Amino acid sequence: MKTLQYSFAQIEAFATIAETGSLSQAAIRLAKDRTTLRDLLDYLEDALGYRLFSREGRSLTLTAEGEQLFRQAHLLLRQAQAFESFAQTLPQTAGQALRLVYDPFVPREFLCALADNLARRQIRLSCWSASRREAEQALSDGVAEMAICQANNRTLGSEMEWRALGTVDLRFYAADSLFHDAPRPLTLLNLSLTPQLVMHRRSDDQIARRLQISGHTLYMNEITLLRHALEQGRAGVFTGPFAARRVAGSQ
Repeated sequence: MKTLQYSFAQIEAFATIAETGSLSQAAIRLAKDRTTLRDLLDYLEDALGYRLFSREGRSLTLTAEGEQLFRQAHLLLRQAQAFESFAQTLPQTAGQALRLVYDPFVPREFLCALADNLARRQIRLSCWSASRREAEQALSDGVAEMAICQANNRTLGSEMEWRALGTVDLRFYAADSLFHDAPRPLTLLNLSLTPQLVMHRRSDDQIARRLQISGHTLYMNEITLLRHALEQGRAGVFTGPFAARRVAGSQ
């Protein structure tokens, strides 16, 4: 980038003198003495090689070149003020963001309510779903500040704090067509012989033992695709009612 030949102080002095029409008024506005402003203006004119003002006694009138430069200087000052305002807000907004990683089974109504609550407090929320193992890794790596996960009854160590938020009601959902030939009520054997959708790409062994019945699993944690797979009778799934509701033909 080419080095600037003029300082911001010179441009500010020029624009303020042009706005107020006098050195005295400009000095009051900028809290500087008249001599300093006169020197800044002289240095700017010397660097440019032409006059910006016509002087008649104490009266200052913009020259044709001064008129054109004043418009640019005015825009530059506006941009500088916007820069200053933004720079001053950074310390206030630096902590007003939250990165959250959540279990796919967390009800979306809860997450939406959380996002609304944070928005009212002017806290920006970034969030994504992941397994317990991935969530802990995100916390450890500093990629996330908070995680909502399934409990797996093991210690987190001294680096992390935790608290219980409640329970999530999980049930097995499938389309009627997936078990149309099976006697009712269905048995665990029936469930184990059909494909099962899992919502964690990398599950902890303990979580897998709780939720995985079938030996044939398909990974899918995007709710719309999961509902479509259920409706088409491609597999069953252990999930909360938030994911399976409004799925035609599932129970």
